[in-house]
Amino acid sequence: MHNTNPFQAPSSPLYGFWGAFLFFVIVHFLWSQFASYPSGFERQLRRGKSWVYIPMRWKGLQKFVMMSLTRLLILCVAGSGAILLVFLTGKFGPAWIAGFAIILFLAANRLDILWTHLRYRQQEDAYYRLHDELRHKLDQEGKDYTEAQFRNLAAYQHQQQLRKADEAGEFLKALRASAKRARKTPGPLQLAED
Repeated sequence: MHNTNPFQAPSSPLYGFWGAFLFFVIVHFLWSQFASYPSGFERQLRRGKSWVYIPMRWKGLQKFVMMSLTRLLILCVAGSGAILLVFLTGKFGPAWIAGFAIILFLAANRLDILWTHLRYRQQEDAYYRLHDELRHKLDQEGKDYTEAQFRNLAAYQHQQQLRKADEAGEFLKALRASAKRARKTPGPLQLAED
């Protein structure tokens, strides 16, 4: 006899696998945006972006714990996704399971890099807004700085602004607000025309 009750949940394990996979993807995104984003800042610092500010809490045991939890979330995304793919495709062989897991591990790792890069882009927007404002101000005042002196001054001011926000416990709030202002501020060519 067929059950016609629309309020009864389906008994298929696929719904559970989909739910677990989506849960881990969402948690991983939120973790990247609100906890482990300094790893993206560190990556850019190693690439030569000397103006990048890394929050004070990103060191020692706290950094180790956050990076360990990030790796665990990546493994959970890959594992739950591999299980889901195994049941969707019906490929239960060990080679298939390993293949799915490796592909999803690499994809989840790439997503982690992309998601932490979103926070870096906010900091980049804030830095270049400050850079352009400072350039405009110094040009109006007629001060002559070498390019290296100017870059150092802009980097120093950018890092000091973020350090003050970090010390007040409002780093992300200040970063979002500054990046939002940067997107609304006219570019350097428009400033020159005014």
